[in-house]
Amino acid sequence: MRVEIFTEWNELEPYIGLLQTKEVAHNLAIGLIKKNQESYEQDPLLFSAVFYERDEPILLMLQSIKEQAILAVLSEVAEDELKESAGILAEQNINLPGIMGESPYADAFSLHYSELTKTKRTLHTAQRIYQLRNVRHPKDMPGQLRLGTEEDTEFLIKWAIQFGEDANVPLTEDEARERVERFLSQQSMYVWENEGKPVSMAATSRPSQSNINISFVFTPASERKKGYASACVASLSGKMLEAGFETVSLYTDLSNPTSNHIYQEIGYEMVVNSKLYYFHS
Repeated sequence: MRVEIFTEWNELEPYIGLLQTKEVAHNLAIGLIKKNQESYEQDPLLFSAVFYERDEPILLMLQSIKEQAILAVLSEVAEDELKESAGILAEQNINLPGIMGESPYADAFSLHYSELTKTKRTLHTAQRIYQLRNVRHPKDMPGQLRLGTEEDTEFLIKWAIQFGEDANVPLTEDEARERVERFLSQQSMYVWENEGKPVSMAATSRPSQSNINISFVFTPASERKKGYASACVASLSGKMLEAGFETVSLYTDLSNPTSNHIYQEIGYEMVVNSKLYYFHS
């Protein structure tokens, strides 16, 4: 096995085709590579590597945030190859703070990496990635979807902070503001409104060849269990299909059975499970 280390986003462009073969599962990696090729304000590429077996690329890793790297499997890979790739990183003293990727690959890689680096592995989040091809709209749901506007900024920031708390990924006010303002500037933030009152939100992100992702789904506590999140996501999913995307994807926390149920009710089907592990000395 050999490894190539990359320091520039454009060096990862040749691997987009391989990632596209599992477009929904690799939506995050594809979205990051494309975004940072097309944008002048690039995210930092803290670490990236592609592992080869017999000159065939089998694993891609990239890290753009301090918390974790992404593990993307490009072709069938055996556990001994995952162990060998972890060993190469350990030998080169490449310290990963965490790893996120498809199960069971992330499970095996993280286990071997923690053993070889003598670090402690902890499971932070178990997720499920869903995709939708045909939407089932909830019946007789009051309200309508609208595009978020600049006038919504302040309450959306409050919702974003609450979303981070619920997702166990805390956001500071500045981080929430940056994210909300970015979604609004990209015209990708949507609000479900009932009788003139905003009651739920969702955003689109990471459009790829035939798929787009929905994230940032949040309903304030006072408006929950009224079907607003289902209506918001169903309407936005339908809008994206009408815009020409073949599939719409989203991530759910497996510890939240409610969200997993409501998304299946409106037509989402499981693609893969994903796990995020952190490493501690």
